[in-house]
Amino acid sequence: MERRMSYMTQMEIADAIATGSAVIVPTGATEAHGPHMPVDTDTHQVDHIAVLLAERIDAIVAPPVAYGVSMTFEHFPGTISLSIPTYQLMLFEIGAALVKQGFTHIILLNGNRPSGTANDQVARHMVDQLDGDHDFKVSAVSYWEPAADKIHALRKSVVGGMGHGCELEASFQLATRPELVKMERLKGAKYGPVGWDLVAPTNPTRTYARRPRPGAGHAAIFGDPTVATAEMGEKSIAIIVDVLEQTFRNLQGSYQDRKDQPA
Repeated sequence: MERRMSYMTQMEIADAIATGSAVIVPTGATEAHGPHMPVDTDTHQVDHIAVLLAERIDAIVAPPVAYGVSMTFEHFPGTISLSIPTYQLMLFEIGAALVKQGFTHIILLNGNRPSGTANDQVARHMVDQLDGDHDFKVSAVSYWEPAADKIHALRKSVVGGMGHGCELEASFQLATRPELVKMERLKGAKYGPVGWDLVAPTNPTRTYARRPRPGAGHAAIFGDPTVATAEMGEKSIAIIVDVLEQTFRNLQGSYQDRKDQPA
């Protein structure tokens, strides 16, 4: 069965709606990822995971959203960012269109860390605005989050080494598109651990300061990509898909009615 909506006819999509298939909306970004990786890294990775997950849970995959909240890297060539309000309005309209067509489970699968909290707010807003006329649920998750502890156990970098253009992302690209990865261009670039990490247990407080700038020698990297390997990427992808499958097979809504509770 075809999983990408882009390759399906309208009647095939109607059949998926009729059989109760979930629809995954991959949210990525177009932004600098260091001198060694392509600017579509986030979009490619979340779309790749979405298709693999769709096979497991009998879902279909909407066209990926290739622009996200990327103002952190707006001073770097190739970065195309949306403001948070514009991004959230766009994602809400996409989700609302799918709900109005009859999909009963929308999965906002995120691949760009700064868009994660924005996606969560969109999911809440969709329910607030649409649940009076439509019976549906919406899930919001960044693809690496449910498997964070298992990926953390595989790492070679120190805590803070998995952030952006890092061990995890470079490994993912080496496993799936090695011809686009230019590790030799890291020579002389400035990078290293940062005060947060995609998968390691860290202090949840987030403090934002002046954004990185190429003029100061920043390489648009948060973490350490030099320890990345294709093997790490392959293992991480397999773990991520396995854990996401279990997540969505055992999903419980936050607000669902509890018929077993006394009145």
